[in-house]
Amino acid sequence: MSRLPTDLEKLLRDQGARVSSSRPIDYGTQYKVSCGSDTVTLNVYHRSGKVSTGGKASPLLAALEGWRSARAGGKGKGSAGPSVRAIGAEVALDATPRVGTDEAGKGDYFGPLVVAGVRVLGEAARGLREAGARDSKTLSVMGARAMALKVLDVVGEENTRVVTLGPGEYEARRVAAGNINRLLGEINVQVLDELKDGVEAFVVDEFAKAAHSYIQPSVPKGIRLVVRPRAEDDAAVAAASILARSRYLEEMDLLSGTVGFELPRGATHVISAAKRIVRERGEEALKEIAKVHFGTTEKVLGGAAGRR
Repeated sequence: MSRLPTDLEKLLRDQGARVSSSRPIDYGTQYKVSCGSDTVTLNVYHRSGKVSTGGKASPLLAALEGWRSARAGGKGKGSAGPSVRAIGAEVALDATPRVGTDEAGKGDYFGPLVVAGVRVLGEAARGLREAGARDSKTLSVMGARAMALKVLDVVGEENTRVVTLGPGEYEARRVAAGNINRLLGEINVQVLDELKDGVEAFVVDEFAKAAHSYIQPSVPKGIRLVVRPRAEDDAAVAAASILARSRYLEEMDLLSGTVGFELPRGATHVISAAKRIVRERGEEALKEIAKVHFGTTEKVLGGAAGRR
């Protein structure tokens, strides 16, 4: 049975993942890869070199999908279109004093919305790269928490801001703002306002097509706004991504302690947990645990009464 590709083995080590089992399939090998409760199926076809992945949405699956896409994008010469940057690759260095922001929890039914900002000055960008800062989706739970401590050590707490909206406050502010993306625009402006001193650029991981228009009117003169997808290749955004995810995981632990069982992350496979909360604690309790405007709430409570 052939070994995994060397770069894939390195990615699994970085993720804290392991191959739990393997078996031969036609023209290749199927691996079961695990990291905590996350499990991904990986089919490696030895003759063609192709790789396919399968499993529930998770940080591990996202990392492996990024590796697979980058590997596929690198095959062939003279291929048209932009190159695919591997998830987990080093962040780019940029000496421009700047603030980067990213969020966690937007698409998760349970838990808060978290937006983090990091101000990068001087040699901090190089320090973040040397510390291994990268898109938090490529990090395991323990890896994200450990990396968050490294980020704070490199940039200093005074250069960070983390805004956490628990489900109750999140819902009130979402309704007041009109929609979730306008709310994200407001929070990004809030973070920039607190970290703007000494910076020349504000780099935001694009959370909506209209994100630029939500933020630009409130950006101070002299600060250049950059809003783009996959901005985690910027050191400041990568660091913000890590702080946001680490805080989200901490808050999920607290909420899990409140309800007495581990709450699932994501937006799938959450209905049984939500029904258990309603059954044991009542409908009102769900508002303090979940983002009740999600369509999931209809399925939990039944009928139009579930919508907010």
